[in-house]
Amino acid sequence: MLDTKQKVINRIEQLSSLAAALSTAPAVQVLQLRDDLLALPDDGQWSPGGLSGLNFDGSPLQYCISSTRDGWNGRFISDPACIVGKPAQRYSHSYAALQRLYESSGSMEMKPLCEEMLDFHMPVEKEPLEEYPDGVLWLGASPDSKGMAVYMDGRRGGHEASWKRLGEWLHHLMPTNTEVDDFISNVSIHGDIMSIGVEGSSMENVRAKVYFRLNHVAALEDLGVTLLQRKEFSDFLNDVVGNKDIQLSGLVFNLGFHIASGKLYDAKIDVCGCSSCVALDSGEWIQVLAHTSGKYGLAPFPITSGVLDNECAVSYYGVGVTRKGDVRMNLYLKNKII
Repeated sequence: MLDTKQKVINRIEQLSSLAAALSTAPAVQVLQLRDDLLALPDDGQWSPGGLSGLNFDGSPLQYCISSTRDGWNGRFISDPACIVGKPAQRYSHSYAALQRLYESSGSMEMKPLCEEMLDFHMPVEKEPLEEYPDGVLWLGASPDSKGMAVYMDGRRGGHEASWKRLGEWLHHLMPTNTEVDDFISNVSIHGDIMSIGVEGSSMENVRAKVYFRLNHVAALEDLGVTLLQRKEFSDFLNDVVGNKDIQLSGLVFNLGFHIASGKLYDAKIDVCGCSSCVALDSGEWIQVLAHTSGKYGLAPFPITSGVLDNECAVSYYGVGVTRKGDVRMNLYLKNKII
């Protein structure tokens, strides 16, 4: 089976159209950024790379709408590895997309930090990559603002090796950060690393990100992270999940460390939107979005039930709280039909 650029675009066309409609940038600029994030070639044919780990249905693109008190903004998140078929090509294709992102995001000064992250966490021999069956790098950028995000699978080597490697990387970035040791010693008892990353637009605001899932049932208090014990998180889970049973894989936790200050900057919990987790219809999702964002005076999400019925589906929905107490809601949308 061979793919072309147009065949890939057809599978993400609805999501791309929504992103272009919501962006303040020209549509051609929005779509070019999408192509850069996936490293779509201008022509030719190639073998498709299979399913991505980015969304629950294996599709390679998200559009994240982040709502705050000051308004909302949107950005793409991509998994370029699934565009190509051979495992030995997944890293090289993802890395090519990363090189394009440095230029298109206007964040060249972050390149050394991103390259250093890859050196810490990738195997010395980059090819083949059997330990990365569903993607290697995930890339994020907005058509409306400067900045970039680079995430990578952090599971290589299993539980012990991945936590050890994470600690070495964070201590390299922030040698005097005592919160790193507390975080790792407490959370590693209950969770497994999923991915790590860097986000920012300059070296002054860049953050090191750690994503993990629980490997057994545990309360937020058990994780030993004071920020995760804020009422916003328990309220959010009550509002979105309620009394339903949800599989452990349906919750993704995230902590962000501000590298320049060496401090824990924010925490976030994302809930999977698939039918096996929260199982909300479009009307129920609109009610949940309005209720949870309105509770904190955040900007309403520019989404209607019609969009969720016909164009996009909720991949994840999350709440984030900074060290200062600022709240944001993140809505991750995927293409409705792939």
